[in-house]
This record gives sequence, structure tokens and C-alpha cells, in this order.
Amino acid sequence: MRMGLSFPLRRAPTIRQWLALLLAAFIVPTTIAVVALFLHSYARERAGIERASQDVSRALMQAIDRELSSARAALEALATSPSLDAHDLRAFQAQAIEVLHARPGNVLVASDASLRQVINTGLRFGTPLPPHGNAGEVRKVFDSARPMVSDLYLGPTVNRLLSSVDVPVVRDGQVRYVLSMQYFGERLGNIIERQQAPPGAAVTIYDGKDRIVWSSRALRAEVGRHAGSALAAGFALGPEGAVYEPGMDGAGVVTVFSRSSVSDWTVAIALQRGALNANLWHALEWIVVGGCALLVLGAALVTLIGARIEAALRGLVRPAIALGHGEQVVLPPLPLDEALDVGHALVQAAALLRERTVQRDEAECAERAVRNAKRAVERSEAFLRGIFEATPDGIFLVAPDCLVSRANAQAERMFGHAPSGLEGLALDALLVDSSAVPEPVCARLLTAPAHTGMAGTTRLRGVRHDGSTFPADAIANPLPERALLIVTVRDVSAGWEQEEALRQALDDKNTLLKELYHRVKNNLQLVISLFNLQARTLKDGRAQRALLEAADRVRAMSLVHERLYQSRTLGTIRLDDYVGELCAQLASAGSARQRGIALALDVAPVDVGLDLAVPLGLLLNELVSNSLKHAFPDGKRGTIWISLAKDPGEDREDPLLRLTVRDDGIGLPPIADRTSSQTLGLRLVDALREQMHATLVLENRGGACITLVFHAGRNGQRGASHMAAPE
Repeated sequence: MRMGLSFPLRRAPTIRQWLALLLAAFIVPTTIAVVALFLHSYARERAGIERASQDVSRALMQAIDRELSSARAALEALATSPSLDAHDLRAFQAQAIEVLHARPGNVLVASDASLRQVINTGLRFGTPLPPHGNAGEVRKVFDSARPMVSDLYLGPTVNRLLSSVDVPVVRDGQVRYVLSMQYFGERLGNIIERQQAPPGAAVTIYDGKDRIVWSSRALRAEVGRHAGSALAAGFALGPEGAVYEPGMDGAGVVTVFSRSSVSDWTVAIALQRGALNANLWHALEWIVVGGCALLVLGAALVTLIGARIEAALRGLVRPAIALGHGEQVVLPPLPLDEALDVGHALVQAAALLRERTVQRDEAECAERAVRNAKRAVERSEAFLRGIFEATPDGIFLVAPDCLVSRANAQAERMFGHAPSGLEGLALDALLVDSSAVPEPVCARLLTAPAHTGMAGTTRLRGVRHDGSTFPADAIANPLPERALLIVTVRDVSAGWEQEEALRQALDDKNTLLKELYHRVKNNLQLVISLFNLQARTLKDGRAQRALLEAADRVRAMSLVHERLYQSRTLGTIRLDDYVGELCAQLASAGSARQRGIALALDVAPVDVGLDLAVPLGLLLNELVSNSLKHAFPDGKRGTIWISLAKDPGEDREDPLLRLTVRDDGIGLPPIADRTSSQTLGLRLVDALREQMHATLVLENRGGACITLVFHAGRNGQRGASHMAAPE
């Protein structure tokens, strides 16, 4: 059925009109942006040219400084001439002339304390010489004994303005002469001309009083003339800068300058403002061309885009009319992706209209499927209900208020209640905590992780209907869909009895083993006391020392057993605690503190068994005792370092340990003395090494250094066997 609809039409602006407005809105800000960019680029380019000229003036000033520093170095070298010590001025003038061969254009003058010239390389020796033309500056050099670079002054022998580098000749703390290296402006101008000055720029050197020393304009008459007032004011403001000076032709000059911190001279570069502006316009002309091209390109793009948008919208008219009549929608080629999206939406709308009838049939099929699914759910509920009732454990469904909402038949039999007699009872009335600090069972189950029982951490007891109790274990599982908690209860009476028997047997075994270690430790202490008593009765020093050494070895074994019965596991000890206490006892017995001997320990916290701790303690006892006895004779002080560390990258189950005992004493004796039959300690060390399956290295590294490398797990397996079968 087709329906005819009519709407009143009102003319609106066309796309071309909107694009014309858009083009006008684009041209105005673009023109403003191009003008702003031009002005900004003009200022930036001018600043760049001034910075480049500033860099050139700085480089030219550095070249002048290098020349003046070179002249000063040459004068300081001549000031050390022995001819001056002997007052042989003829020989010194010959030597100065030879030095000046490498510096053509320079004249060297020597003045005495009366400020008269005694040497002038520009004249033959013996020619009468006038006083120095710069007496004030030379007097300052005599008074201060410091080199100076003078400003312009009139040379009396050449009757020209020149400058000089003045260096004092000091002998016995007094200035005997002043050597002056005189420079004409042409000499410094040659240095400037060898550099790369900006083309068309005028370079001028000014002295410390702002007078022209040399100018690239090659006008000798300008030498000695003061800088203009504007430029002099710029010199006073800072060591570097730029000054604008109006010219005779009205164009003006931009002068950039750089002053030396060595001589207080200044190099200035004058740029004609007309040439500067010409360079700037040449650099910026492409910005103007680019801005105009951008405007033309923008107008062309706006026109092209408007035409494509108009064509795309006109192409959507026929598909929209076909959709209104219920006909098949066919899309023509459209030039825009957005228009294609609208066209595809029209096609989909037509397809949706056709699908409505199909959906009606599918809804009927879905209704039949829901009825079938409901019957399947009912069968599944019946199956789950059978499992709920037939499980051998008691099951409670507990509400958030800790009241039982449902229980299976096994729970009713377990707690002695009639069918449905558990519903509505509080869970805390059925399960109670019998530990020393009881806690509400329901609150504990609500916070316990899922599938986690409470046996072993909390002793639960179930309370039957007749008041009797039984050991129980409970597992809680949340049921978020129903906001319920599933609590599974099991009678664990038989398990509790076996657990109590095992716990009692373990406590009895630990008590027996602890008593065994304690008695062994006491017996070893008795043996130590017997050794000490016997040693006091002997007069033979060797026999007495032997008994005391044996007592120390037994003390090391006694300390192992003491640490074992103090250990939490009774099967292993911590090596850092054991080694620390053993070394403290050895230091006390050897009077280490009184002798000025320090023990430095760095022991890793490693747990080892009895079979490793005993030989390791005996071996450490021998090594530390040997260092205390023999490493520091005749009252020598020093340090003994004991370190025990794991080698990186080793297996965690069987780590490789490295024991190092090192001192800064006299070192180990030769091999022949070390392996003699009298060295019982080293033979005992070797036997203990074999017992530990270890590698032993003895060497001298600024003192004795003994390194023992062994596996902890390989030895600890035998130590752990004492826990399994104590003897």
C-alpha cells in the first residue's frame, strides 16, 4: 500500500552558498596569519643575522686575544734570558731580533726603572733612545709586576699611534726591566683579514678607551679617533651587544661588538642597514609567495569539496523515495563515504521491513523452545535434589542472617533432629568453636575462602538435639545467585583421635631430642673443664697448649649441640649465629681485643645439619686460632676476615658455599714448613675437608688466605638424618 505525503517546501541556503561563506571565513584569518608569519619571520631572520655577526665578532676578538697572548708568552720567555741577568743588553737585543723573525711587523722595546728605553729592535743598538711613550702604563707594570696590554699611545721613535704588550722582568722579587711588544694597527688588521668577516661589513678594533686601533675601511686617519656616542654607550652597557647608528644617507648602520676579557679591547662589525634589509627581504620573499599559493589552493579545494558534497546528497534522493514506497533500494555510485553510509542505512532499513514477518515466525519457535527448556530445568532440579539428599555429608543452606534455611537428611540424622527440624535454627547453635579463644562459626565461615575447611585452625564441635557434641569439620561455599552459603559438615571423630595421638608422639620425640642435645652439650662442657683442669697441672708448655687446643675443639662441638637444642626445628642451625658466637669465644680466648686484633664477619644466614656444622666448626676453630696465634707476632696489630657466602647461580636445594678466612698478618710459611709432621692443625683441617667433600685452597694475599668450597645440601642430608633416627 502506497501513501502519498506532501510537505510545504521552504527554500534554504544551498551548499554552494555555505561554501562561499566558508571560503570567505577562511581567506580572512589565513591572510592575517600570513602577515603575522611574515612579521615574525622578519624579526627572527634579523635576529639570526645579528647573532651570526655577533658570533663572528666574538671569533675575531678571540683571534686578537690569541695574538696578544702569544706575544705575552714570547715576552715571558725572553724575560728569562740570562743576558738580562748579566745586563748584556747587546746580546739580549740580538736574541730579541731573532725571536721577532717569526713575528714580522712587531717591535720589541725594553725600558729600565727610569722609564727610559734601553733596547729598541727597530733601531740599531747604541742609538740614543727617548723615554718610553707610554710611561704611565709602564710605571703600573713596574709597580704591580704584572703583564698588561696597553691602549693606544704615540711611539716616540716612529711618531705613530701604536699599542703594546708589556711584561715585567723580575729578579730577586724586583722588576728590573719592562719588555714591550709594540703593535701597529696594520699588524692586527692582517689577523682580522685572515678571518672570515661578513661580506660588505666594516670591522673595527677599539682599545680600552674606545679609540680606533684599526679599521677595515683602510683609513689611517681614523686611528685614535673615539667611537661614536651611541656605540660608546653600547660598550658601557656590556661586553657584547648591538647598536643602531643613523647614517649620513638616512639608512643607518647596525653595529655588533664583542669585548675581550683579557685586554679590554673590542671588535665591532658595522652592517649597512640597507644591505641587511635586502638580505631579509630575499629570505622572506618565499613566505609571501607561499601565502598567496595557500589562499589559491584553499579556494580551489573548497570549490572541489562543495561540488562532491552536492553530488553525493543529490544521489541519495532516489533511494530515499524507493524506501518510502517499499521498493527495493539500489544505491548509485556516491563520491563520499558519509553519503555511502547513509545509503547503506537506507538499504538496511528496507531489509528490516522485510525481516519483520520472519521475526514473527521465529518468536513462535522461541516460545516452544522455552517450554522445552523449562521441562529440562525441572528434571535437572529433581536430579540435584536427589544428590543433595543422598550425599554422606551434612549440608546446610545458610541465609545471610546465619539461619539455616534448608538441610539434607544426613544433616538431620547427624544432629539428631526430625525432618525439617533444622530449618530456622541458628548455625552458631549447631556448630561451636571449642578453642581457647572461641569465635562465632558463622562469621568465620562467611569470611573463609571457598572450598576451605576449618579443621586444624579451629576446633569445631557439632551440638546434637540431645545436647551431646562430636568433632566436626565444615566447608563453606557461597551461592551468589540465591545469596546463600552452602555449609558442608563432616563428623571427624576418628580423625581427631589419630591427630591427637600423632601430635603427642611428635611432642615426645622433640622433647627427647632436645634433652639429648642438652645432655651432649653438658657432657662436652664437662670434658672442656677436665681439659682445662689438667692443663693447669702441667708445666710443659707444649702439652699444656695441646690440651687447651683440644678444649677449644670440643667447645666448637659443644656450641653446635647448644645451638641445636635452641633451634626451632631441632635439626638445623643458623651458620651466621653459630659462627659469630664461635669467633667471639676464640677472640676472647686469644685476647684479640687486648692485642689489637679485630675480627670482621660476613656470614650468610644458611641453615645446615649436625654432620656439616660439627666439621665446619672444628675447621673454623683451627683456622681462626691459627691466625690469632701465628699471624701477628711481636705485638703486631691487624684484622681477621671471616666470610661465608653462597655462590650465585647455584641450585637452591644444594647451594655451593664458600668459606674464606683471611688476615693481614705475616702470611703462611713455606710449603715445607706447612706440611711438616708437627702441624697437627693443618692435618686436622685436611681431614675435615675430606669429611665435608670440600676443596681447600691456601695462599698468601697480603697475609694468609684459606678458602674452602663445599656443598651445603650434600652434607646436610646426613645431618638431617639425626632428626629421623637420633642416637
